[in-house]
Amino acid sequence: MLGDGGVGKTTFIERIVTGKFNSSTKMTIGVDFQVLHRVLKSDDEDPMNLTISVWDLGGESQFRFILPSYITGANGGLLMYDASRYVTSTHLSEWVELWRENTKKGIPLFLLGSKLDKTQPGMMSILELEIHRLKNELQLDTHFLVSSKTGDNISEVLDKITREMVNSL
Repeated sequence: MLGDGGVGKTTFIERIVTGKFNSSTKMTIGVDFQVLHRVLKSDDEDPMNLTISVWDLGGESQFRFILPSYITGANGGLLMYDASRYVTSTHLSEWVELWRENTKKGIPLFLLGSKLDKTQPGMMSILELEIHRLKNELQLDTHFLVSSKTGDNISEVLDKITREMVNSL
């Protein structure tokens, strides 16, 4: 998990690991990780039991110097911004550069707009234009709007990133 501080990375991870929303998470100091157990099902293959280490990388600038060593060897990444706060999208190119400099080519990186539950209905058309611009600028194909609070699109993100990670091995 990559992205600026306060965008919801820790809350997202807690949601995928426990299935619950925790409104009182604390700032990640440096790096933290959780273990996620998933069953990947396919129509034409037997289910695969997977154990995934999910690394929560602190988004504050004072922690950036340690992040390359945690990104190296990753099989997939989720780059998060807060869809209700434009300013959090302004540093995404720096995160993509950090990712691309420290991972092998072809490792999936998804763009996630968090806090979908906080966006106003009138913001959606503006947000859709911004998403289109970001995807083109950052050369990222996959984008999801998610809410750790409501659970919107959480399972879709997990299914897609897990499949792409397995396929890229």
